Amino acid sequence: MLGLKAIILNLYKAGIRPVFKKISLIQIFYTLLYTFPESSFAVFHADLTATTNNIERWFTKSANHFALKATIDYEHSLGLYLGSSASNIEYEFKGNEGQAANFEIIPYLGYSYSFSDDWRMDTQWSRYLYDGNVFGHPADYNEYYLFLHYQDFISSRISFADNYYNLGSYAIDYQLTGRYPLTDYLEFSTSFGYSQTKAVLGSDYPYWNVGGTYFYKFVSLDFRYIDATETSIDQAVEAIKHESYDPPLIGPTFLFSVSVGY
Repeated sequence: MLGLKAIILNLYKAGIRPVFKKISLIQIFYTLLYTFPESSFAVFHADLTATTNNIERWFTKSANHFALKATIDYEHSLGLYLGSSASNIEYEFKGNEGQAANFEIIPYLGYSYSFSDDWRMDTQWSRYLYDGNVFGHPADYNEYYLFLHYQDFISSRISFADNYYNLGSYAIDYQLTGRYPLTDYLEFSTSFGYSQTKAVLGSDYPYWNVGGTYFYKFVSLDFRYIDATETSIDQAVEAIKHESYDPPLIGPTFLFSVSVGY
């Protein structure tokens, strides 16, 4: 990071000034570097995951097919972090197939705060972006997250999307995850979640998974069982909403993923 800082200083000394038409995430981190030079330590992470199914909560984003997902992020010592993920998706076509989205990109910005050695809280904004239509209509939207972590054992999450998949109504999601190291290389984990989407989709969706992850150096192998169901169904609303957005509900599914990262 000091190398980047030196480059920027040299550019300014040479009379070269970057011009920004509007405030950007990069400007925010440049400001942090110069305002808090003693805290300019930063960490970069990147990983690539190959998975048998691109599953999000209670539905598949890849029509139960193989998917790739890449993620890169930057974390500043002050607690601020930003990054982005990208993955291939495949939804049922509605309308012109040539306009259907094939990729999903999710840039995010957040802040992490440690209450103690054991407890940590994260807040995060994410923007879901698509290169085309999802179920025949533009679907870009924002989602806001609050995480609470206890060591590396328990994590809870609540998220809120004010215009879920650009459908004109909100969605709230709750999730609790537990992890337990069985050995230095093997970890057991399970998650339980509840998507409160009745207002936007006509029903809510409980979901859960259980499995294990094997870690070796910069490679991890994950195998888990996933299932979901539908509840609090409003048949009238569901019939209307599913004309615009109808992802297939996952049934009992085994998921295998391989990740490489640093």
